Amino acid sequence: MTKSSISNLKPSVAHWTLFVVHCSLLVALAACARPDVTWDRVCESGVLRVGMDAGFPPFETIAADGTLVGFDVDLARELGRRLSVDVQFVANLPYDGLYDALAVGRVDVVISALVVSPARMDDFAYSIPYFDAGQVLVVREGESGIEEMADLSGCTLAVEFGTQGDLEARKRARRLPGLAVVPYQTAAEALAALAAGEADAALVDHVSALAATGLVIVGDPVVEEPYAVAMRHDSRHLLRAINDALAEMEVDGTIEALIERWMSTQ
Repeated sequence: MTKSSISNLKPSVAHWTLFVVHCSLLVALAACARPDVTWDRVCESGVLRVGMDAGFPPFETIAADGTLVGFDVDLARELGRRLSVDVQFVANLPYDGLYDALAVGRVDVVISALVVSPARMDDFAYSIPYFDAGQVLVVREGESGIEEMADLSGCTLAVEFGTQGDLEARKRARRLPGLAVVPYQTAAEALAALAAGEADAALVDHVSALAATGLVIVGDPVVEEPYAVAMRHDSRHLLRAINDALAEMEVDGTIEALIERWMSTQ
């Protein structure tokens, strides 16, 4: 996937960044009179404990030699470097138990392809998003005429059956004349149909789209699914430090480099 294709996703990340930053500021203001016990412990020990469910490649998985590898693993280590602390991974936690590990103080943060959940913001805080795993529109490289969903009138759209992309495509089909939605069992099958000329476009998750060859992402994400670092609600100093580091990583190209390393084939 080309850098220009990846850059098309940045408006979505910016949207969620503003939303999460706003909520984070409210958290900080509400907690300004309370100490940040987590940040104090991290500073005193020089260790940031990162919770992770290592069963979701390419974000986190256990390699054949037993080492922990993936996008989130590299992201956590880079955060530790920029915060001048060592990173200690607490893995393999069950995905359903990640928030519990935070709540009882077993870990300081969770970095595990965790989707921002507004319903949990009373108890937990989220960093600015570092990746949007939502549904994106994909076309064959070199073809023009389709730049966004509104251009799909009279076209055939491949989707993965039962996903948010499938649901969104069916809603759009009720408004776009002649749009035919064709479901496939997997995102890979939907992309293969597009590559073979059996569809004019595909609506699939961002990770699958990045791994495809000969295809490009166009427009903004159709369905957003931002990933962020989670921590306890009262970890306001830690939140600020992580947000600063993530913002620097976005500006200096570190995030893009991680995307290209773990998800792109070009």
